Amino acid sequence: MSNEKSNYWLNIATNEIISKFGAGEEIIVSSGISPSASYHIGHFREILTADALTWGLRQAGVKARHIHVVDNFDPLRRRYSFLPESYEQFVGQPVCLIPDPYPECAQKHKTYSEHYYQEFEVYARQMGIYPDEVIRSFEDLYKTGKMTDRIEEVLEKQKEILKIFEHVSNRKLDGSWTGVMTLDENNKFVDAPIDSWDRQEKTLNGTKYDSGKAKLTWRLDWPGRWKVLGVMVEPFSKQEHGAAGGSYDTGKLFAKSIFNVDPPIPGAEYGNVHLVGDSKKMSSSKGNLITPKQALEIMPREILRYYVVRSRPDKTLYFDSGEGIYNLIDEFSKVANGEDGTFKEAYNFATNAEEKAIKRVVSSISFKHLVAVYQSALKQPEHTLEILARTGYERVVNQERAIIIEELKFIDNWLDKYAPESVKFELQQEIPAVELNNSQKAMLADLAGKIENAPDEHDGQWFHEAIHSVRESYKLTPQDAFKAIYRVLLNKDLGPRAGWFLSILDKDWLIKRFRLEA
Repeated sequence: MSNEKSNYWLNIATNEIISKFGAGEEIIVSSGISPSASYHIGHFREILTADALTWGLRQAGVKARHIHVVDNFDPLRRRYSFLPESYEQFVGQPVCLIPDPYPECAQKHKTYSEHYYQEFEVYARQMGIYPDEVIRSFEDLYKTGKMTDRIEEVLEKQKEILKIFEHVSNRKLDGSWTGVMTLDENNKFVDAPIDSWDRQEKTLNGTKYDSGKAKLTWRLDWPGRWKVLGVMVEPFSKQEHGAAGGSYDTGKLFAKSIFNVDPPIPGAEYGNVHLVGDSKKMSSSKGNLITPKQALEIMPREILRYYVVRSRPDKTLYFDSGEGIYNLIDEFSKVANGEDGTFKEAYNFATNAEEKAIKRVVSSISFKHLVAVYQSALKQPEHTLEILARTGYERVVNQERAIIIEELKFIDNWLDKYAPESVKFELQQEIPAVELNNSQKAMLADLAGKIENAPDEHDGQWFHEAIHSVRESYKLTPQDAFKAIYRVLLNKDLGPRAGWFLSILDKDWLIKRFRLEA
């Protein structure tokens, strides 16, 4: 990847990371998410940003390693709406110790966290994301004792921690708070007072803290694991962790003052992802989300990857599963064709392409056009190819046949689940019972005569001119003329571009339909 004089965010970030750490040592890039509910594409902005930074460094010839942390020692903060009422008893317990909420999965996932992490892992693979190492915070950091020294450093430096909190977050904590929580007899986290600390026995509240029975609170856990894992780069949420007085501001100071380590640089601060028209970010607990599985039903993974990384990470993204798909897929196709170089670097990462390589995952036919042809062909892939071949796309069909067939599968799912009604239509096999006035009926009959006597070469433009010629003779408005056409063909008042649409239909069938014979 050439990143000289590039304004693409990934190239800029890569250069900044290399400038900070040099090109001689392996750079550790980290990401981390709590497995508390189904993952949505907003969650994947974090891991994909970390994945992109790792890829960018490697493309620049630098060794880089992506570590993903599964924050499975986090407590269940409340009973989410998708959980049974019985799960109220587990609120406050770490998700790695709570049973899987779905009985049918009990043999497959032993814990709540494993259910959602394994779901995440499937999504990650589907999106082409393979971290070099996956760390589970409970099993790999706390239960093994790797965080024991960090816990003791926190207990030793209580005064410094309280001062940092008060100065940065404008929060005054009382003397009973230590930043360390222990598990009680019900496996629920409780605060551990400093006077209960026995360093020699390594206990707090009478509980062993060196084998998975204690945990640092988030603001101390995060910088603590930076030290344990040697993290040098970790992207984080601009609106949450990156907010003034937020966990990164305190984390930087805790890293230096408490854990004696340099904090990582973000590389990139990423924004939230919203559903289009929604003022709130995607949320698993609130249900306003699109999962990778749902997104990958309507687009190849390369386009979903492209969507996430094409814009600056700090920009809020709005996912439009409706008409927005048109623009996204057609833009991607133009980049693949070399027609638009604006987001070439995003395309290269999304497809894992070399600088000059082209990896086609969607056809060079516009998405909008394919949607219309597919519906005109009664959603039959082979008939769709036939129509395309005889309406100016013969070369494309010959070269991209397999790709078009695959793209039609995405289109079929999109039409079924997300497409707005304004773009959906179905060619009626029988004449629908619709209202037409005498002028509209006469216009259609005359149009049938024109089609019957049409020259051998008659394209969409010919039909367009024929429609307007006939309607003017009956003093029909364009709206009333097109309404008549769409009603007898689609049983709707609106439809695709009429001239083009008529040009792809069977001539004899169309003549009979306009004469209201079949």
